[in-house]
Amino acid sequence: MKLFSHESKAHFLPIYLTSFLFALHIALPLYVNSSFLGQFLPQNALGFVYAASSLLVIALLARFPDILSRIGNYRAFLCITGAQALLLIVLSLPVDMFVAIPVFVVAQALVMLGVFSLDVFLERFSKDTATGVTRGILLTTANFAILLGPVSVALILSNGDFWKVYLAGALCVTAAGLVIATRLKSFKDPEYRTAPYIKTLVDVALARHPNDEIRHAVIASFVLRFFYSWMVIYTPLYLNTVMGFSWGDIGVILGIMLLPFVLFQLPVGYLSDKYVGEKKLMTGGFLVMSAFTAALFFAAEPSLALWAGLLFMTRVGASIVEITAESYFFKHIESSDTEILSIYRNAEPTAYIIAPIAASLLLSVAPMVYLFPVLAGVLLFGVWSASRMKPTAPAAQKSLV
Repeated sequence: MKLFSHESKAHFLPIYLTSFLFALHIALPLYVNSSFLGQFLPQNALGFVYAASSLLVIALLARFPDILSRIGNYRAFLCITGAQALLLIVLSLPVDMFVAIPVFVVAQALVMLGVFSLDVFLERFSKDTATGVTRGILLTTANFAILLGPVSVALILSNGDFWKVYLAGALCVTAAGLVIATRLKSFKDPEYRTAPYIKTLVDVALARHPNDEIRHAVIASFVLRFFYSWMVIYTPLYLNTVMGFSWGDIGVILGIMLLPFVLFQLPVGYLSDKYVGEKKLMTGGFLVMSAFTAALFFAAEPSLALWAGLLFMTRVGASIVEITAESYFFKHIESSDTEILSIYRNAEPTAYIIAPIAASLLLSVAPMVYLFPVLAGVLLFGVWSASRMKPTAPAAQKSLV
């Protein structure tokens, strides 16, 4: 099975390596960000910081296609990684809340711009008949870095020394920029299609866009990111403050929890390309997520094996949903369709606005454990949307050449 053309083959290795480094810079502070912010703010106010960052992301992504048209994706990615390194260095310094919070907000926003830029690099060289596999490799590479994140933090974090984590993140994102700077300097941008962002968003939302099927991928991405938002912000806090796990134990639990993203996404991507299609896989993934998220409500014992097992199963479902949403979406667009890509990637910051605010409101009237059954209910909306998708034709009768 020939996945890549001879011309594009040399480009995939630096893109995947960059994805790993960029994801590692995200992963290192990912599960300590809420504790870092907790030095300055009460728990029920943390969601508003993430919401502010997401508002900034939405504004930036709406303009990003125009930016790419002017300076190109290569220069844009180098600007993003350079700025991100500086911001993380600032967070590693002994700063007060009036510096830490706005710097954190901007740093979080730049993450999504970097992901968008990597999307453009990969889509430029990908073939639709192998989208599940090429995206599966990208996600597996990135999620291997995400897996290493909590494990690494468990080794380097002690006595609240968050500065070590942010400094390590700065080094990783700098390395990501250097790989692109040295290996993709000859990158040729496509002719980016730009369209009014609001009009495109309305057309997608009302099923009036010519590419109507992307709506289901956008919904899947939104629901998945809603799930991630609550889990990333509140699971470490719940395990530490309610269940009483140490940070070392939490690192082990989260490391086990993230294994499905490394183990399953490439095989599922292959299955969606070759045999099954995304619809059935995504529907099943959402069902698994909902069932095991609801089960967390009943996990009253501080058992490392129990919590690791239940969280592992939630991520089995999430890993399936993530790769099938990516595969389904990118099979319906080209690298030049940046206005549609903006809509898709903005599902994440939109979720990170709505979800933390919803969680903050819920926590004002109920204990943290009630986040789990409510979240399980939200995931059922993903089941409904996935069941309405138009199936893609698997390539079982086609040759991936």
